Amino acid sequence: MRKLEFREKDGESVDAISVSSISLDAFRNYGRLDLKLSSRFNVLSGRNGQGKTNLLEALYLLATTRLLRGQRDIEAIQESMSRAVVTAELEPSATRISVVIERGARKKALLNNLGLPRASDLLGRLPCVSVSSADMEIVRGEPSERRLFLDLELSSLFPAYLRHLSHYKRALEQRNALLKDSREFQRPPALFEPWEEQLAVHGVALRESRQDFVKRLAPRMSRLHAQMGGGERVEALYVARDEATDRESMLEMLASMRQQEIARGSTIIGPHRDDLQIDISERDGRLYGSQGQQRTAVIALKLATLEVSKQELGIPPLLLLDDIFSDLDESRRALLVDVVLENAGQVVLTCTEASAAGSRILEQAKLFTVNTGEVREA
Repeated sequence: MRKLEFREKDGESVDAISVSSISLDAFRNYGRLDLKLSSRFNVLSGRNGQGKTNLLEALYLLATTRLLRGQRDIEAIQESMSRAVVTAELEPSATRISVVIERGARKKALLNNLGLPRASDLLGRLPCVSVSSADMEIVRGEPSERRLFLDLELSSLFPAYLRHLSHYKRALEQRNALLKDSREFQRPPALFEPWEEQLAVHGVALRESRQDFVKRLAPRMSRLHAQMGGGERVEALYVARDEATDRESMLEMLASMRQQEIARGSTIIGPHRDDLQIDISERDGRLYGSQGQQRTAVIALKLATLEVSKQELGIPPLLLLDDIFSDLDESRRALLVDVVLENAGQVVLTCTEASAAGSRILEQAKLFTVNTGEVREA
């Protein structure tokens, strides 16, 4: 699967992509904000509820076209305003990317002020890894949360993956509609077969990509977790919910399960049912892990994602750290700093007190204070 390639105009490889400036208009608690960032470390400090996470969410929106907290897009627009706009200037390419959220309209993405056909076409322009309290759902939440994690990371790394995912979702929607319709009106197999062909072709590609990605993540996650002194053995496993391994076997299973699926009104074969299982001491972390164990596992997973992304892209992605230092003891905080210094390019992190970032980061960082939607350079 083809990965993204980042080049300067003269064809030379770049060291990193960074956000040189970001502008917010009616986004969350920011009426208007224009901020210039360091290409290395940026530390946002301030009391809780002042807007630190909102600024990270704006960057995350540009990277993934999604809100950090999984909320509806419209919730990011300030009350009484009709739309919110987030724009960033990227270096060294001097590229401008924007996301526009409007009430009663579909989200829009712009590249150098020109509209893109789909907001998802922005994916990959700003490679990003985010670590926040919302990521706890990757371990303790439903399988859909873990599939979303895999889909976002792989879509950002591989344009082909996003195409497979888009085609698969459309075929799944069409086949499910046929299944529900068939409970009242008998439909011939010929109506199902084109959509099942799409599900088989793209579903196998999705499953193979996810399996390969998890195989690369798993040993790194285990190593990082061990370094963090968790004490327990952590393992990441990709769990396929059916036995289809290629196009032919998936087609056979879809055809054989058709009558059963008509009764259910939904497709039960394919990667949309799969899961990423995270075991802690050989037990399902979702069911048996404590909150502390789940938090450590999530941080190890995200740091492993940072390492794999850097290796795959050839450049370090933007790293967003939302107030995670306060949840770690001194030794785990030191490990996190080590991994960040080794693997990250541009970093934007939040904390209630700037000192929580540690001297090794602070000596290289641009410092900001955030107070009721106003950001000032310290």
